[in-house]
Amino acid sequence: MLNFTKLTASAFVMLSAAFGASAVDHLNIIGSATPGGWSVLDGILMPPVADSENVFSCIGYLKADEEFKFTCGKDFSDSNKEYRNASTDPYEISNLVQGGNDYKFKVTESANYKVVCDLNDMTVSVTKAEYQENPIRFNALFMVGNATSGGWNIVDGTRLEWGGESDPFKFTWTGELNEGEFKIDSNSYNGDWAGPWFFAGLDEDGNIDYSKIIADGTGDRKWQIAESGRYNVDIDLLKGSIAITKAPLDGIEDIVDENECTPVYYNLQGIQVANPSNGIFIKKAGNKVTKVIL
Repeated sequence: MLNFTKLTASAFVMLSAAFGASAVDHLNIIGSATPGGWSVLDGILMPPVADSENVFSCIGYLKADEEFKFTCGKDFSDSNKEYRNASTDPYEISNLVQGGNDYKFKVTESANYKVVCDLNDMTVSVTKAEYQENPIRFNALFMVGNATSGGWNIVDGTRLEWGGESDPFKFTWTGELNEGEFKIDSNSYNGDWAGPWFFAGLDEDGNIDYSKIIADGTGDRKWQIAESGRYNVDIDLLKGSIAITKAPLDGIEDIVDENECTPVYYNLQGIQVANPSNGIFIKKAGNKVTKVIL
C-alpha cells in the first residue's frame, strides 16, 4: 500500500518543478542545527552560485540530530518563502518543497557540510566538507559604510572574496575606498541591521584596535579610512585579524620621488626600463602615473 504522506510530498515536488520555483537572490539555513538557531537573520547564508540561476551553495557547520530548513524570507510570516523537506524522514535529504508541511532536515554527524540547493528541480544535497578543523559559520562578508561605493545602503554592501573550502576563514578585497568609515556585514541580502555584524576589536586596555575584527555586538566601532585611494583588505576570522593597507598601482609603490619630473618607465612587472620600446609600460612623471604604449 502506498504511503499517502510521501505520495503527497512527491506531488508537491513535481508541481514545484513543473511550474518553477520563485526567483530568489539568496537562501538562509536556519534551525537548531545551526549556530544562529531559529533566528532567520542569523541563518547561515547560502549565496547564489555564479552563472547558475536559482542554485545556492555554502559550507557551514551543522549539529547532529538537530533540525534545519531553508528560507529566503526575513521572518516566518510567509511559508512560501520557506523550503522544507519533501519527506517525513528528516534524514532523507534529497528533495525540497516550497511551503507545504513543515518537515525539516537532520544530519547524523556534527560537522562542516557543503550544502547545495537547486530550486530549478527542487533538490538539495548535504555532503561532509573536506575541511573539518574548525566550525565554519560565514561564507561571505560585506563592507558597508560611506567609505565604500554602496554607502550605508546594506543591500549594496561591497562583497569580499571568500577563501573557499581550502581557506574558509580568509576574506580579501582590493579596490577603491573613499575617505570615511565602514563596518562589516555577514549577510547584505537580508538588508537588515540585525544579524551578525563585525567591528574593530579592543586591546587589553579597552582601546580600539583596528587590526582586530570581532562580532561582539557591544559597540559600533567602525574602521576609518583617512584618505581616498586604492586599498587591500585582508581578514582572517580564525585569528580575529584584519589588515587594511594601501594597494600599489600595477605593482609600483613609491618607486621615485613624487617631485621628480623626468619621466621614468617601468614594465608591467614593476621593473624599471631604461629604453622602453615595442610594448606597454608604466610612465611616472612627478606624481602622475599612466600606462603608455610605445
